[in-house]
Amino acid sequence: MTLEQQAALARVRFTIISAIKASGVFIMLIGLWIWYGDVLDKGGNALVGGLLFALGFFESLVLPRILIRRWRTPPQP
Repeated sequence: MTLEQQAALARVRFTIISAIKASGVFIMLIGLWIWYGDVLDKGGNALVGGLLFALGFFESLVLPRILIRRWRTPPQP
């Protein structure tokens, strides 16, 4: 793999990780809105909002770390 290809791959991976983090935060905000707002039920819906918040939390904090470990360059012997 050439140096240009490695740089392009790194840019794509960085973009993917950034998009995953941003979408996770967005899902967390929607979960909080459903949890505490009057979107689905009067007074909020803790079950649906909590599940969305947990999903967004996983997507924004845990999933990028999993991808970073998987995509890490192995050390050269």
